[in-house]
Amino acid sequence: LVDLGGRARRALPRARQYLREMQPDLIISARDYVNLLMLAARGWGRGRGGTRAPLIWTYHTHRASEMAGQAGRMDHMADWMARQVVAGRAGLRPEALVAVSAPVARGLEADMGLAPDFVHVIENPVWTGARLAARAAPCPHPWLQDRAPFGQRKSHAGGAVILAAGRLVVQKGFATLIAALQHWPDGPAPRLILLGQGPLEGALRAQIAQAGLAERVDLAGHVGDVLPYMARADLFVMPSLWEGFPLTLIEALGCGCPVVVSDCPGGLRDLFGTEAPGTVVTGRAPADLACAMARTLAAPGDAAARLALAHRYTSERAAERYLALARALGCREG
Repeated sequence: LVDLGGRARRALPRARQYLREMQPDLIISARDYVNLLMLAARGWGRGRGGTRAPLIWTYHTHRASEMAGQAGRMDHMADWMARQVVAGRAGLRPEALVAVSAPVARGLEADMGLAPDFVHVIENPVWTGARLAARAAPCPHPWLQDRAPFGQRKSHAGGAVILAAGRLVVQKGFATLIAALQHWPDGPAPRLILLGQGPLEGALRAQIAQAGLAERVDLAGHVGDVLPYMARADLFVMPSLWEGFPLTLIEALGCGCPVVVSDCPGGLRDLFGTEAPGTVVTGRAPADLACAMARTLAAPGDAAARLALAHRYTSERAAERYLALARALGCREG
């Protein structure tokens, strides 16, 4: 891990020096500011003892949706600069663009006016041997700690437990999820554990208190590993407005947990198509989400199908695809 500084805009001298000294065979970067930084650092050094290593820019979220939700002027400035580079108007270009899912790639092509299939698709790695083993680790949460992982989903004292995880931001739709508990179709709502931190924590806590759900919803904050929770929960819910590659969704499916997701760009249908192993909610109304959660708890479906689809996303698969692209760009192994 090499620290280039706290802000990408101030890291150019160190980035340039690093590339010059280390002479990497390939450079992979992510997000607009860092993408632009590595392009400038590499371009500045070319022909002056710098590196000629190919550069791959990677994209991890649905670009149009993200930019529509960004109010910061600098974010839009970085977006504009990246567009000029990709369009060939800056004199320097990365050798390849990679997206973490087909919806992100196709959306990027449409947004930037690129040819179809111009952007390569290489999904994020999710599963290694260590990550698979981590599912069986003890779960510290009092609502789940007495449950065995991967067992037959059955009734437990206190009833069903729903799990959600992610940054506490508007994109993740957690306000809708909390509101859905007030619209539960039959009897009291199940308990909900929400893992994550973010700027909306205060607003979500106020919503929970106002709804009288303090005993049924736990904002449990950041945890070291979500897998022990997912392996014991009765349902995982992802009510996002958009996603790039929804890591927590793949992790939940890979724990055999039933899932309910909103129909959003980069969501379940975009990843798996007709094989989608879960319930997709087309509306944004809390009552629609509540009904979908209740139905899925009553009929959770085939855990084996969820496991098989989720376990496609291994570290070996991602590594092989990056190596294949590196070879295509002229990098030599060995």
